[in-house]
Order: sequence, then structure tokens, then C-alpha cells
Amino acid sequence: MPESGAPPTNSAIAVLRTESLARKFIVTFSAMFLVPLLVAVYFFTEYASGTPRSPAQIIIFTISVILLGTAGFLAIRSVVMALLRALRDAEAIANGDISRRLSSDGTSEINQLAKNFNRVISRLEQTVSSLQASRKLTHDLLAQLCATGSQPGDMTGIFETCLNTLLSMAGLHAGAIFTVSPGGKTMKVRVLTGLPEAQKAAVIPFDHGVAGWVASHGQTVTVSESMPWKRGELSEVEKCMSCSLHVPMTVTGRTWGVISIGLRDGQKEIPADDILTIRGLANQVAVALENSELKRKEERTYIETVAALAAAVEARDRYTRGHSRRVTEFSVAIARSMGKPEWFVKDLESAALLHDIGKIGFSDNILCDSGPIPPDSMPLIRNHPITGENILKPVGSLARLCTIVRHHHEKFDGSGYPDRLKGEEIPLAARMITVADSFDAMISERPYKPSRKREDAMAELIHCSGTQFDPTCVEVFLDYLRSNSQAGVFLPT
Repeated sequence: MPESGAPPTNSAIAVLRTESLARKFIVTFSAMFLVPLLVAVYFFTEYASGTPRSPAQIIIFTISVILLGTAGFLAIRSVVMALLRALRDAEAIANGDISRRLSSDGTSEINQLAKNFNRVISRLEQTVSSLQASRKLTHDLLAQLCATGSQPGDMTGIFETCLNTLLSMAGLHAGAIFTVSPGGKTMKVRVLTGLPEAQKAAVIPFDHGVAGWVASHGQTVTVSESMPWKRGELSEVEKCMSCSLHVPMTVTGRTWGVISIGLRDGQKEIPADDILTIRGLANQVAVALENSELKRKEERTYIETVAALAAAVEARDRYTRGHSRRVTEFSVAIARSMGKPEWFVKDLESAALLHDIGKIGFSDNILCDSGPIPPDSMPLIRNHPITGENILKPVGSLARLCTIVRHHHEKFDGSGYPDRLKGEEIPLAARMITVADSFDAMISERPYKPSRKREDAMAELIHCSGTQFDPTCVEVFLDYLRSNSQAGVFLPT
């Protein structure tokens, strides 16, 4: 029993409720069975003794028995009806309607039973909702992972989705994903959540700290108060997660990176089911990284082959030798000056290298003609962006380059070709190539014109800014030329 003045415990409350239910049962049982039985015995005894009783006494006894029996019947009926309602509600819940709740309008005991059961169902409903949300996140993540097989590029979005999915499933709030550098000597933070933003620039030597050790050995490690890290110093990122789980992203014997997840204060470990899920997703990310790498190598091989053909075309005319290489250099300079991500720069580099591949079908009369372009050759010349697009189409994953090659002769005011796109309708990469292509054409000697001075070409870019060229691209490119005085000077003759 609790001490005097102390609040009752849950066990004490349960005992009191049990005693209350027992008392009600005794009273009901007495009203329906014991009292009528005693009255019947009394009447039988009186009748056997021959003592006469007045009709009023008999009527009073009879009414009392009827009332007691009725009261007991009604009491039991209310309990039975409440149980039947609870049975119907429970059956509906068992059939999948977890939004259903037990009716709580019966006796206090049934009411309490319904409330407790409803609390269990509410928790179950929350768990189901959480599982459904995790399932959706996992589905979205796997969809993005599958997409990387045909659309290689920046995987930051994949990493963010993966990390957020894992944290949501485990009920945690902090984590980071590291990727191994191409040389395999360092790891860098690709994404992080719940950690200082300054740690995004962190670079960890391979085999340094927990994540480095996990990457080099391919083993999962948990660090906590009961299992501290004893194989060296922690990195700055890991110091922000004193208790953490580190899982390698491994496929076909190669580790591509590490997923690190911070545990809650006082949490010793993550449940085994969650660890299996994290390992599974880590392996899926590793597969996506490997597929992306293989796809990029395949693209690079195709691009190098097509670029070799483009170089062969340029070699037929001494005036255009090295043109694609210089346009690529200038275009990449614009993109990097504008702070574009690495995947964008790589796509731009490939597209700039191949921007004139459509000229591969031009005859020497068109390529090397020193006079004006014949009118009957203009349709063929204006069609070379479309021809270039068709050459790249056989490799489906190069579709993102096709639109750049197709539109590198569009003009900002909409007077270009082949589709007369205007302003930002033109892909940004194509607008960059347009500026670079035109600048190189102006400072290069052609059979039909002499080369222009570097300053004259820069002045022409300013003059045509907003009509032929994107003003932002022009401004950025001019800043690059002013800060690199040798750019565009040493050209072959």
C-alpha cells in the first residue's frame, strides 16, 4: 500500500478498479440469484409451517423480487451491450480500419478498457503512418538511384534523399555522407544534416578517423560511451557525433564512401533491423555510384570517338584547326566563373567539344571556300546543329548534350536558328558556347576574312550583348579575358 499522502501508483489503481468490479459483480449476482433464492426459501418455510401471511406482504415480497431481478438484468445487459459494441469495433480494426475506435459509453470498467485499447490503436496508427512515410522516402530514393543508371550527373540530390531517409527511419537527426576521392587517398563530405555547415568543406585522409577506417576496411563500426573509438583520433565531423554508426558503401569489393549517423544522447546502439536497412541502402548507393562511373566512362569513350571525327573535320581546313578546343576552354571558363557545379561544367565541356560535329558531312568546297557562301549551301550550313544532335542521339544518356548542340546558334533576341528560341528559352550552356564560339571566330583567321584584334572582338561582344548574346555570359567572359591577358592571343595561323 502507498504511504499516507503519497499519490497512488498504477498498480494500486488497477487493484482498486478490480475490487470495484468484483463488488459490482457480487451485488448484481445477489440481486438476480441470492435474494430471489432467499425469498423463495422464506416463502416455502412459512408455507410449510402453516403460518398465514397477508396478501399485502406477499405482494411486497413479489414486487421486491421483480425489481431486484430487473435491476440485475439491466446491469448485466448494459455490460453485455458494451462488450458487443467493443467486439464490433475490434472486428473492424482487425479488418484494417485502424482509424476506428472502441465506443467508451459503457460502464466505467468497460470505458477504461476502451480507452486503453484506443491508446494502443493510436500508437499503432502512428507507427503505420511512420512506416508509410519511410516507405515513400525509400521508394523515392530507389527511384532516384535507378535514374542515375541512365542520367549520370551530380549525385548530391541522391545523397541528401538517402541521408534524410535513413535518419527518418531511425528517428535520428544528425548524419553525413563521405565519398572517396578518385585517387583513393582522401574522403570529402558530400552532404550533412544536423551538423555545423562549416563541416561541409571537411576533407579526411583515407584511413583517418572512424569513417576513414571504415572506408579502408569495409566494416561497420558503432562508437558510443560503452564502445569508444580507440584506433586513433576522430575527425572534426566525427567529434560532432560522439556516439555514431558508420556504414561503408561497398559493391564488388570497392568502397565508394561511408554513411555516418549520429546517435541520440545515451543511445548505445541502433536496432539490428535499422542497421540492416541502412546497410542495404548504403549498398544501393554504392551500386548507383558504380553505375554512374561506368556510364560516364562509356560516354567519355563515345565522346572521344566523335571528337576525333570532329578534329578530322577541322584538320581538313587549316583555318579551323583547334577551334573546338578553344571554344571548350572559353566555355568552361565562363561556367566556372559563374560558379556552376562540376557536373554542369563536364556536360558543357563535352557539348562544346562536339558543338560543330554536324559539319562532318560538309564537302571541302564548303569548308575551304574562300569566297561568299553560295545561297544553295546556306540550308545545309544552318542545318548542322540538327545534324550534330542526330549524331549524339544514339547514346540515350547523352540527350542532355543534344539540346546544347542543337541550340548553340540561337540568338538572345530570337533571330537565330534552327528554332528561333529567345532569351532564357535557350539552354544556359548553349548561350555560353555561343559567346565562346563567336569570340574565337572573330579572333581567328578565315579564308574569307582576316583575324580581328582581341580588343575589337571584346568590343563586338559588348555591342551585341542583349541581341545576339546573353548579357550575363558576355559580362562574365569579358571579366575572364581582362584577368587573363593571354587568353585568346596565341592562336595558330
